[in-house]
Amino acid sequence: MKFHWFLQGKCIVSLDAEAEIASLNRRLAIRKKRSRYGTSRLDKYRNEILALRKKGATLAALQMWLRDRRIKVEQSTISRWLKKNAQIQ
Repeated sequence: MKFHWFLQGKCIVSLDAEAEIASLNRRLAIRKKRSRYGTSRLDKYRNEILALRKKGATLAALQMWLRDRRIKVEQSTISRWLKKNAQIQ
């Protein structure tokens, strides 16, 4: 179904609603397939973080260590990252 909008007798917009919906659905399908999250900034320091934690570093110490490398993250972020990456070891 096509819709036309006219202004002073001239067609200014023509819309094929079915084609637009099909196009939007294709774009949404592609978007749903993508990962929601990219890589973490902590992934670059994976080995170092895991080694420090294994030697007994606290979350606060890890946060300070990362801050020295210009990575500003909260302790909760480090905690979640460690839980996620502890299974990979």
